[in-house]
Amino acid sequence: MRAWQARASGGSASRTGTGPDTADPDEAAAPGKSGPAGFLSSGSPRRRGLLAALLAGLIVLGAGLVVVEQLPTRYSTTSTISFAPRSLNVVDADVVELIANKYSVVAGATATVDSAADTAGVTPKQLRDTLSATVEPNTGNLNISVSLGNARQAAVAANSIANTVNRAAGNDRLIAGEITARADPTAAQLKPSRTLLRVVVVAAALLVAGWVGFAVRQLSRRAGKET
Repeated sequence: MRAWQARASGGSASRTGTGPDTADPDEAAAPGKSGPAGFLSSGSPRRRGLLAALLAGLIVLGAGLVVVEQLPTRYSTTSTISFAPRSLNVVDADVVELIANKYSVVAGATATVDSAADTAGVTPKQLRDTLSATVEPNTGNLNISVSLGNARQAAVAANSIANTVNRAAGNDRLIAGEITARADPTAAQLKPSRTLLRVVVVAAALLVAGWVGFAVRQLSRRAGKET
C-alpha cells in the first residue's frame, strides 16, 4: 500500500513539474525586430549592403531607361554650302569666312524660314526653334542644320534654306557659293542620342548602388554594436 502511494505521489509530481514541452520564462526568446531595424540587425552587414545596392541600382536603372525611351525623338539633318573666291578675284581666306557668316544671317531671316517651313509642312516657329546655321572655323563652309520629329521634313527644310542662301549668294561679286552636301533623311542623326543617355543611366545606377550599399553596411555595423 505504501509502495503504491509512493509511486502515485512520484507520478503526480512528475506531471505537475516542468516537462520537456514546458517553456521556461527565463529562456523564452525575445520577440524579433521588424522593419528597417530588423533588416539592419539581421544577417551580415556585407550581405545586407549587397542586397540594398542591388535593389537601389535596379530601381534607378529601370526608371532611367523608361525616361530615356519616353523622350521625344528628333531627327537632325544638315545641308552644307561651300563658299570660295570667284575666279577673277583674289580674296583672303579670312574674308571668305567673314562673308560666309553674312549668309548665315540670311539663312535665319524671317522670309527664308517662312518659305522653308511652308515647303516642309511645319510651322515657322517649329523650324526656327530647331534651326542652326554656323560656319566651320577657318573655312567657307556654311552648315545649315534642322532638327524635327520627322526626318523627311527636316531634310526638306534644310535643303530649302540652302537653296535660298545659294541664290542670294549668286550675285556676290567676291565669292561664289555651291551646295556641296544636301540633307539626306536616310542619314539623319537621332537626337538626343539614345546610346549616350543609356550609358549615363547605367553610370548613375552604379553610383547610387555603390552609395546605398556603403551606407547600409555602415548602419548595419552600428546597429550590431548597439545590440
